[in-house]
Amino acid sequence: MFLPSSHIETAQVVVNCYDFFDRVFAESGLLDLTEGMYCGDPSIPYEQAQKNQINWLLDEVACAKGSRVLDIGCGNGTLLEAAQQRGAEAIGITISPAQVHRCRQRGLDARLLNYRDIDGKWTGYFDGIIANGSVEHFVQPADVIGGKADAIYRQLFQICHRVMNPASPVRRFVTTTIHTHATSPRIASKELLKGPLAFRWGSDKFHYALLQKGFGGFYPAEGQLKRCAEPYFRLLQEVDGTHDYHLTSEECFRHVKHSLFRWTIGPYIWRRLFSFMMRHPRQGAVLCLCLFIAESWQWQFRGTTPPTRLLRQTWQFQTI
Repeated sequence: MFLPSSHIETAQVVVNCYDFFDRVFAESGLLDLTEGMYCGDPSIPYEQAQKNQINWLLDEVACAKGSRVLDIGCGNGTLLEAAQQRGAEAIGITISPAQVHRCRQRGLDARLLNYRDIDGKWTGYFDGIIANGSVEHFVQPADVIGGKADAIYRQLFQICHRVMNPASPVRRFVTTTIHTHATSPRIASKELLKGPLAFRWGSDKFHYALLQKGFGGFYPAEGQLKRCAEPYFRLLQEVDGTHDYHLTSEECFRHVKHSLFRWTIGPYIWRRLFSFMMRHPRQGAVLCLCLFIAESWQWQFRGTTPPTRLLRQTWQFQTI
C-alpha cells in the first residue's frame, strides 16, 4: 500500500522513538512499554503487574494451544513469548528494526511490517488480534486537521476483520489505547502542528506538543474507535486502566532514573543515548524533555481527573 510522504516521515519518527526506548528502557531491564494491571493494589510489583496485563490480553482473545494470534506493534515481544508459552502460534509486526532484532534474538516470530501493508496471505488466518498501545501512533495531527482520522481507524478495523478467521469460535480484537475525553484540554486545529516552545512551559498545550513531536501520533477521542469499528466489530467490553498507567509510569521512570546513575549500567546507557542524540538531535532533545524534565508522559495520567484516559477495549468480530 502506498503511503504519502507525511506518513513515511511520521513512521520514521515512531521508529526513532522506539530506538530511543531500546537504548534507555530495554537497557534498564524494562522490556514492556505499556501499562500493567495492579488490580486495585498499588503494592503489586511492577513485573507482576506487567504479567497481569499480558495474561488479561491473551485471555480476552482466548489464546490457547493451537491458537493463531497477531500482535500489532509487538514491542520487545513479551506478549509473543507468553502466547508461545501457551502453545499458540504468535506473530508480531512492528516498524521498529530494533524491536524485530530483539524479538528474533528471543526466538520469537516478529516481522518488520506496517499493519497497513498486510497483504492477502493472512486473510482469514488469525483467531485473535491484539494492539497493545500501538493505535496511538496510527493517526497524526495533520490527519486530524485534514479530516482523515476516522478513515484511518476504519481501515485498521477493516484490515483486522479481513485477517480474522471467520470460523474461529472467539474472533476478538483487543486494543489498549490512550484517549482524550470530555474534560481533556481543547487544542485548536491551527495549533496542532506547532512545537512545544510555541506554548507556555508546563501548560496543557506544551505537554501535548511534546508528546506528539516525541512519539509521533495523536490520541483518538473517547467513542471514536467504537464509531469507526462499525460494521466490522462491536465493542464487547471496555475497562478504564488510567490509574494502572499512572502507577506503571511513575515506577518505570523511577527505575530508569536510578539505572542512569548506576555505575554498572549507567555509562553504557549514556553512551548509547549520546549516539542517538548525534543522529537525531531534535527528536532526542524532545524525548529527553518529555520524559525526564517536563515529565509530559507522566503528566497525562496524574491528578484526580487526568488529561487522558487509557481504555482497554475488546472488540467482537461481526459477520458482514
